[in-house]
Amino acid sequence: TSGIDAIIVSDLGVLALAKRVAPTLELHVSTQASSVSLADVLAWRDLGAKRVVLARELTLREVAEICAAKPEDTDIECFVHGAMCVSYSGRCMLSHHLTGRDANRGACTQPCRWNYHELTVTEEKRPEVKMPIEEINGETFIMSSRDTCTIEHIPELVEAGIDSFKIEGRMKSAYYTAVVTNTYKMALDSYFSGEYKYDPAWYTELESVSHRDYATGYYFSDSHADANLAPNN
Repeated sequence: TSGIDAIIVSDLGVLALAKRVAPTLELHVSTQASSVSLADVLAWRDLGAKRVVLARELTLREVAEICAAKPEDTDIECFVHGAMCVSYSGRCMLSHHLTGRDANRGACTQPCRWNYHELTVTEEKRPEVKMPIEEINGETFIMSSRDTCTIEHIPELVEAGIDSFKIEGRMKSAYYTAVVTNTYKMALDSYFSGEYKYDPAWYTELESVSHRDYATGYYFSDSHADANLAPNN
């Protein structure tokens, strides 16, 4: 009666509990489970999951390979828009450590966007490797990722076999959610009409909401080689 469609989980214990207390609800596996392979997807399916949200660090080719091999009764969901995290699959403890607000429970205070005043960060046993903390317009961004925006790549994402597009909305306003969701809906409607044509107005619309510099996440680049850091906040 509450209207909830599914429960998103990343913990095996929570998954088992959800199956027991809410057996009629679908189980969706969070991106924080770091699912990066077909083996991961099959393992979660065997435990009762209907949908797996893949790790954001995968390339589009890797996503397509998983989608092509997965069982038909299991959905694949992928992030297509919104804030990224320099911690793998968003598993960061910095917010909880500094403020008591847990990023893994949707309450991240985004310490990666705060100012830090030391000139460099140096690891004790590697003094020759110095990470500069550069200030640009009064801000520092060594830990701050660009926001993902894939509005220009709707055909590639759909044809990769992704079942559900995920728009990151934690700590966002209702206005942000409405604008971004509506824009991607227009792009998808255009694609499925059979007469797809990219409309630059879609990107303009996404520029109108609060965001960091946009990039395409790791769909078209190697996350090991490019940290996708934002030059501004």
